[in-house]
Amino acid sequence: MTTAHFYPFRGVLQRTQVLVILLMFGIAVAKSQTIAATGSAEEAMPSLPDAPSSCSGRGAEIAAAGLSQPEFAGPEFAGEDASAAMAGTRSKGRRHFAMRTDITIEPGQSAPRLTAQDKVSLGLEQSFTLFSAVGWIASAGYSHVTNGSPNYGTDSGAFGERLGATALRSTTQNIFSNAVFAPIFHDDPRYYKLGRSHKLIERVVHSVIRPLVGRSDDGRTRPNYSLLSGNLAGAILTNAYYPKPNRGVTETMETFGASLSGSAVGYVVTEFLDDALELVHLKKLETDSTP
Repeated sequence: MTTAHFYPFRGVLQRTQVLVILLMFGIAVAKSQTIAATGSAEEAMPSLPDAPSSCSGRGAEIAAAGLSQPEFAGPEFAGEDASAAMAGTRSKGRRHFAMRTDITIEPGQSAPRLTAQDKVSLGLEQSFTLFSAVGWIASAGYSHVTNGSPNYGTDSGAFGERLGATALRSTTQNIFSNAVFAPIFHDDPRYYKLGRSHKLIERVVHSVIRPLVGRSDDGRTRPNYSLLSGNLAGAILTNAYYPKPNRGVTETMETFGASLSGSAVGYVVTEFLDDALELVHLKKLETDSTP
């Protein structure tokens, strides 16, 4: 089909993509408003909102104190005194224990081991957050300004097409990585921040190489199999909806490389976001807690 024959359908495609974006953005905004109504801004971004769950034993004692902590699993919680845990939970405005729904683990936090079901939930929830929507807009905007891939052109309708394609690629890659491949490879999909207790260069390197180097469920450092596989699967899937000039083996590998670069930028933002907000006085200054 020639470009001239395809053009009459372009308006329908644009409107469909805009509707999808509005729906996704609406979900993200609704989730962020729910977080704002029930928790602090620190808990809202970049981590996912806390989800209530039943507790027993020490978890019940913590929940009784109004901290709404889930039941934890793993040796790091063995022998933990409930009163000591509650005392350290709100120190310096930060929870001592990470929730199962947290995609970002703060310095000094103890994190429960994730089940396969936790990873599926995490992958689905993380795909529709305000933080993700901002990433779609930034990526599509950069591609539009530079007239980069996907090559829809530079007219008024091209940005909407780029935004729709970017949102679809990002969402599918995230779901593939966290909900599909993380359980298969037994990877921990969460990002563990280093924080200000480490040197600047260490934090930059830690965040930049995160798409390549991850950790297993038992805490061992190893190649980030789930993210690499998820981004590759998402890049291959773009052949179904990217314009013809961006399809093929070479173009797919370019998309894969660009996705890894985008993931690295996202981790850098996550690592330094709190610092940036404090610098412009939008967040109270905090010091990292020690493990």
